[in-house]
Amino acid sequence: MPLTPDWRLQVRIVGALALAVIINGLLLSVLAWSVIRVLSASGRSIPIELGIPVTIGAVLLGAVGLVAVQARYGSRTIVSGLDLNEVEDDGPRNVHGRVGRLATQADVPLPSVAVAGRSEPGCLTVGTQRSPTIVVTTGLLEALDDDELDAALAHEVAHVSNRDLPVVTAVAATVAIGDRLLERERLLRRILENTVLIALVTGIGVIILSVPILVIGLVYLVVSSVARGLLGVNAIALGLFSKTREYAADRGASQLTGDPAALASALETLEDERPTRDARLYASATLGIVPRPLSFEEADEDDGEHWVERYFPAVSFEGPAEPKGLNRVVLWIYARAVVPVMTRVRRLLGWRPSTHPETEARIEQLRAIERRRRG
Repeated sequence: MPLTPDWRLQVRIVGALALAVIINGLLLSVLAWSVIRVLSASGRSIPIELGIPVTIGAVLLGAVGLVAVQARYGSRTIVSGLDLNEVEDDGPRNVHGRVGRLATQADVPLPSVAVAGRSEPGCLTVGTQRSPTIVVTTGLLEALDDDELDAALAHEVAHVSNRDLPVVTAVAATVAIGDRLLERERLLRRILENTVLIALVTGIGVIILSVPILVIGLVYLVVSSVARGLLGVNAIALGLFSKTREYAADRGASQLTGDPAALASALETLEDERPTRDARLYASATLGIVPRPLSFEEADEDDGEHWVERYFPAVSFEGPAEPKGLNRVVLWIYARAVVPVMTRVRRLLGWRPSTHPETEARIEQLRAIERRRRG
């Protein structure tokens, strides 16, 4: 029985796709402007009557092409750090058979199934609309009973039926790029803070290190601006369809299983396993049944800390003790003036969009569906 299409979701998906094209168009416009400026500086300027139409056309085509590439291959970036084992035959707890039965009911292409060896319970759908893959963690298989597992898998199948996979993959791929840039920003900030502190404390270092500080500062500003620009505009794209997308998938799962209470119970179970990190920063949380990122540290735990973290310790003046041997006047100025300003700026820039509706609101919707079904 095919699921009833949600026209509101489809309208929002079109709007989100248009916004994704605009995002990529703006990035390409900046690149095109830079190329034109370089050509102009080298005496090879493009005639205006030719340059403007060609540039606009190239930017539009490039933006559409980038969105298409992100929608098709973006999920590979999102799950590239996971060691996925594709399920053959039935798999653990007959997960492949469960997905096959639900896909037949929904009249959608049969998704492949992969298991990620992660202790946190989670599931998400990646891949293309014609060849989707449902990823479940070993933690999910251990946490949910049979009815709850069916409901969680039905939620993912409903996403395939609702045809929302391309747009959410494109957005999540851009979020993944923003996540990586934020990590680079954090490392650059640590280098910059240590360099500034050394320059202030040594006195003569202000002159010697002025050029490196300026260069690092400019690079930091560029990386930070691009990262937060990407995440900020994607916040608008997520706001257009993310909540509607999850509500529609919940209703679709209820229609497939005929048991909205099972999905409500699964969400309650997953909500009890709260993540220890800010899930809004991670692309995998955008695709999951709940806003929980799948950790990559288990696969990378032998890699050790980054060299920047090893040689540039975090600058902090919190607590009663102060570092010894430093100029106390400079230390006081830095701790009381520079650090609070930087902390407030980081908090202001730390805002992230919600990728999912509140779990309590989703559970209440499912309970309302259950009451109507029984009444």
